[in-house]
Amino acid sequence: MGALRDQLFLQFINKALDKLRDEYRAKHSPKKGDRFLIKGITYEIGECRMNSGAFVFEISSKIPQEIFPKGVNIEKYFKSVVKLVNKAKKKPDECKMENIIHSASELEIKERDYVKLVYRYAESELYTHKDLEKRLKYHQAKKIPIPNIPGIATPSGKLVLQLVEESMFSLAKRNIQDLISANEEVKKALKAKASAKKPAAKAKTKPKAKAKKKPAAKTTSKKKPARAKKR
Repeated sequence: MGALRDQLFLQFINKALDKLRDEYRAKHSPKKGDRFLIKGITYEIGECRMNSGAFVFEISSKIPQEIFPKGVNIEKYFKSVVKLVNKAKKKPDECKMENIIHSASELEIKERDYVKLVYRYAESELYTHKDLEKRLKYHQAKKIPIPNIPGIATPSGKLVLQLVEESMFSLAKRNIQDLISANEEVKKALKAKASAKKPAAKAKTKPKAKAKKKPAAKTTSKKKPARAKKR
C-alpha cells in the first residue's frame, strides 16, 4: 500500500509541475524541451522523484555570462544567487553549479553553466489532516461533488490527492519565483556596478569661432580748393 500511495502522490505532484511549466511557457518565451525564457535567462523545472521518503525535484537557471562586467566570474554570480534564495521561506535542500556542454551543430560546441536548486518536501508539508477535514466539510456544506479519480474509492483519498496537487503547484511556484527574483536582483547589482566604473562622458564643447576682422574704414582726403592768384 505504501508503494502504491507514493506512486499516486508522485503522479499528482508531477501533474502539478506540468501545469506550472505550461503556465510559465504560456506567459513567457518557450524554449526547447520544457524550458522557458524570462528576461534573458533560461529556466527549467525538473520532474519529482522519491528520495528517502521525501518528494524531491530540481529547478535551474542559466548563468548569464554575457552581462558580466570585468572582475565578476561564474562562481561569484552563483554565490550571490544562492545567498538570496537561502533567505526565502523555503530554503533549497541543496545548491549546486552545473556545467553542460552540448553540440549545437557538427562544427559548434556550446558550453553553459547553470544554478541548480534541489527542493525536498515531506508529506506533512503538502497537506495535514486538518486541511483534509476542512476540505471535506466544504464539499459537504456546498454540495460540491468530489472529483472522480479512477482507482480511488474513498472521498478522503480523492481529496488528499487533490490537496497534494494544489499544494505542490503553489509551493513550486514560490520556489521558481524565489530563483527568478534572485537572478534579477543580482543582474541589477551587476549593471549598477558596471555603470559606476564607466568614466563620465565629457561634454563636447564647440571651439569658439574666431571673430572676423572688420575691414579698415576707407579714408577719403578732400582736396582744398586752389586759391585765386592775386593780380
